[in-house]
Amino acid sequence: MKNFLDWSAYRDAGMGDAYADIPKEGGNYAKAIAACINSRQCEAEGKQVMCPSYRLTHNPHFSTGGRVRLLKAALNSELAEQALLDPELAEAMDLCVSCKGCKRECEANVDMPLIKSEYLAHKASREGLSPRSRLFAHTPRWLHYAPWLKTLNRWRKQHRSPIHIYAPTRQY
Repeated sequence: MKNFLDWSAYRDAGMGDAYADIPKEGGNYAKAIAACINSRQCEAEGKQVMCPSYRLTHNPHFSTGGRVRLLKAALNSELAEQALLDPELAEAMDLCVSCKGCKRECEANVDMPLIKSEYLAHKASREGLSPRSRLFAHTPRWLHYAPWLKTLNRWRKQHRSPIHIYAPTRQY
């Protein structure tokens, strides 16, 4: 399995019992996933930031630990590349809002947005990019080859309506 990001910071991870369940595929990426010690702190009720998508749905697959469990299962399967395309895993990773709450509040410092980036790179290499992603990725090229788009963009910026956000005032 080819990794797209540099996971060398996790090269020496895996010493001790906390890393006993490192997936067999993924190399240092698997070690970064195995950093989760499954304490389920990310599913605790309270005032912490931990995973807004879990706090909204209370679905354990949408917590940081739930995503890690799904990724470990995918990387432990015989066909890891195809297992990463599992719809359940895709939904769980899609609902990660990359808030970095897990990195800040997890005692194991699991960095789910970074793990999600690697997952999305694998998904894009297998399925390709969506037309929307290609459109936004190539915007500089479009602006270079079609100068009239710059004028259109400038006109749009000048004539857009201001966004009004309703925020009720508090009276004390």
